Amino acid sequence: MATVMVGGRSVRGGLRSTRVLGFSVAAAVLSLAVAGSAEGRSFTPRHHRIFHGVSDTTHNKDFHRFRKRVGAHPAVLQDFYHWDTPLTSGALQRWRQTRTRGVLSLSTAPGGGAEMISPRQIARGRGDDYVLRLNQTIAESKQVVYIRLFPEMNGYWNPYCAFNANGTKKDRSHSLNSFRRAWRRIVVIIRGGKRRAINRKLRRWHMPRILRASSNHAAVYRREQVGRRLPHPKVAFMWSPQTIGSPYVRGNEPGHYWPGKRFVDWVGADIYSAYATPGVWSAFKRFYRKWRHFPFAVGEYSPWDNDYRGSFTRRLLKFALRHRRVRMLIYYRSVKSGTTYDIDAWPRAKRVLRHTLNRHRFAPYAPGLHPRRRHR
Repeated sequence: MATVMVGGRSVRGGLRSTRVLGFSVAAAVLSLAVAGSAEGRSFTPRHHRIFHGVSDTTHNKDFHRFRKRVGAHPAVLQDFYHWDTPLTSGALQRWRQTRTRGVLSLSTAPGGGAEMISPRQIARGRGDDYVLRLNQTIAESKQVVYIRLFPEMNGYWNPYCAFNANGTKKDRSHSLNSFRRAWRRIVVIIRGGKRRAINRKLRRWHMPRILRASSNHAAVYRREQVGRRLPHPKVAFMWSPQTIGSPYVRGNEPGHYWPGKRFVDWVGADIYSAYATPGVWSAFKRFYRKWRHFPFAVGEYSPWDNDYRGSFTRRLLKFALRHRRVRMLIYYRSVKSGTTYDIDAWPRAKRVLRHTLNRHRFAPYAPGLHPRRRHR
């Protein structure tokens, strides 16, 4: 159900120089210890709490209006971007201004627009310039960013889905194998590390080196100012398919798009009141149980378009409170203000949110983002 927003003008060009940071032995050991833990890698909220968030309209006033309507500060803010749109076009600034952690929902096409790059092209290194820019800008921002990569990938309306609406398979550029390889390439580059080590992994997976270089010392790295070590940004990757494939055919189940546990930090699913039939709820619960080794996120939910009594919203929040692995929920109010997704269109659902989001389990701010109290 995701709508993709052009978060800013697409910008191409050379890569900015990569800063090589020196770490002491003690700091390196500490970093490895943190990275090895679920909390450090996933950036989950502390003490089994839950982050609640909302989709971004690019206007901070809409964020604050939502905050007032539900009576709680959203801890995360989700932006829908298409390929080649830099985070410096506004998302990083809005996340900082609203004291939220950012969720980047990334597609390969603008909403309703043509595909900009195929999964196979990504796997073959055709999009490395953008992937490297994400690595660099997130690291330089020092912000935590959750990357909801290619959401609802088993929905035919998304260009990276392997199937057409009529159930037929797409071409080789959009195969399941191409999707999984593209995902792995993006993750291993954005996470950063030694360029040589990243290239070794890519070659082992029968993919080209970074920037399709001929060797680890190719001139392209000097020309594009890619250092020997890519920075380690604070990122966590969310894998969020449809719990029921659309089309509902063999091969389009969620698990067919699974890239491997080493390349996923969160698992999630979307659910809307309009489609929350008993069958959908059952599939949602089965999906939660199956991927039991990961923190769970509801990447999109909304009372649209039949939650007049607030029962859907109440049921979803109760599910989150009763299931300890649910650590994030994001309200989808569209990427525009004043739509039928807006919380004001659903007064009883709004009442449920106002009552529930003030419970202790919901963290209004991520660590380090709580505003400082003024001393009188």
